[in-house]
Amino acid sequence: MSAQKHLISTDYYHQLKKQLLSFHVLIPFIHFSSELERELTRKNVKVYFKSDKIFLIEPVSTQIIWAQDHWKNCLSSEYTVDLYHQLKNFSTIGYYHPTFRHKHIENKLSKLKKIPQKRITFNPNKKFNFKYYIWTIIDDLIIYSDQPSARYPAGWNEFEEDKIHPPNRAYLKLWEAIMIHDLKFDSKQIALEIGASPGGWSWVLSQCFDKVYTFDRAPLADKIEQIKNIKHSLGDAFKLNPLDYKDTSWFFSDLICTPEKIYEVIQEWLAISPDKNFMCTIKFKGDCDFEIIEKLLNIEHSKIVRLYQNKNEVTWIRQVKI
Repeated sequence: MSAQKHLISTDYYHQLKKQLLSFHVLIPFIHFSSELERELTRKNVKVYFKSDKIFLIEPVSTQIIWAQDHWKNCLSSEYTVDLYHQLKNFSTIGYYHPTFRHKHIENKLSKLKKIPQKRITFNPNKKFNFKYYIWTIIDDLIIYSDQPSARYPAGWNEFEEDKIHPPNRAYLKLWEAIMIHDLKFDSKQIALEIGASPGGWSWVLSQCFDKVYTFDRAPLADKIEQIKNIKHSLGDAFKLNPLDYKDTSWFFSDLICTPEKIYEVIQEWLAISPDKNFMCTIKFKGDCDFEIIEKLLNIEHSKIVRLYQNKNEVTWIRQVKI
């Protein structure tokens, strides 16, 4: 038995080898496997194997926020010719997600038709809806699933970036929300954004709405401030009166502040406009604040996602109407 086989405990290894273990696979976000572990502990989810690259857990039906991808209907097997033909004869094309390299098995499966890893082209009218199966290797076992959760294989949501127009890379969060999490807008609506400078989100929003109110203590980048449908104001965004902006349908924030503060702001705006739509980044200085996440999820029409483009943060989305 090779040294690699010791990655999985002996008991679970033999159960996986004999296909006696029912399990799901989670792919953690890079550098955030500890947050995934904390979330699983809070939810009392049994973990069979964990590393910074992959978790094997008991089957769960609940959303796992800190997982980049969640594979269901998983199977495991040593390499056999029969397994090769089984994968080859799937009605969908496969995607290989490398975790622990095993050149011998990789070479044996190299002729399988695979989806290439490629960056996403931002086009809200042409999203990737292609069905695929996904597989990886741990020890000498092939782990595979025909029910990955990520729209783009393994949740690798890297975009073909625009390095000319936006003033920073924050715009990628909005692109991801639109392309992956189906954020939809009515161009005739009006949006409001706080913490807008230098204008990465503002640049995207100006293409989605007839008018965008932006607020920050700092100015927008010159090329963003010149966009005609952006109306920028300098000042403290926390002192805005929601009554003055009842014509807005969407509230956006990528502002650096505590989770408690943005939650307070959200409540203030909801009290005036209960039908308002939101997209707000919830930023953490240290560990993820799961209590504030639970409070946000208790707001009707809410969901929390951890975007691929997020850092030590998650994104709260509330989409009531278009």
